[in-house]
Amino acid sequence: MSSFDKPLFRRAFVGAVLISALGLGSCQVQPLYGKAGITGELASVGISEPTNRVEQAVRNQMIFLLSGGAGEPSNPVYQLTLRVSSSNVNYLSQISSNLPQPGRVTLSASYTLTRDGKLIKQGAQRMDAQLDYTSQQFAQVRAIRDAEDRAARELAEVLKLDIASALSK
Repeated sequence: MSSFDKPLFRRAFVGAVLISALGLGSCQVQPLYGKAGITGELASVGISEPTNRVEQAVRNQMIFLLSGGAGEPSNPVYQLTLRVSSSNVNYLSQISSNLPQPGRVTLSASYTLTRDGKLIKQGAQRMDAQLDYTSQQFAQVRAIRDAEDRAARELAEVLKLDIASALSK
């Protein structure tokens, strides 16, 4: 006779299963996106007009991410005021050869999410992208722009998660 066949062990096992089922039944896990999520609310966020190229890149990606590719809302319920600035750093200050030198582009964003003039969320985020500086002027300008575009896409993803988190509360 195995230990599972004993009535006391069987009752304890059934009791443990029932208690764990009750404990798990009290959890309220909801999807962030989906039918019960906030996809419709995300699509109703209007974003302020950009003032520079990197802000335009972040704004375009945000519009795509928030609306699921449908474009800007005609009558936004929420208003996102977004300001983005860019800075770049060459780790080695002098380029003495044709070898690429390491560098970094940093995008800094500050944002305010409001509804009918009432503050919902305010915050700031940063995103870095690595690049190689070269002695060729055009290649260097292009490398900085590509790094800014990569950082803009990643920054838009992070900002979308911040907004989704604020709207889900």
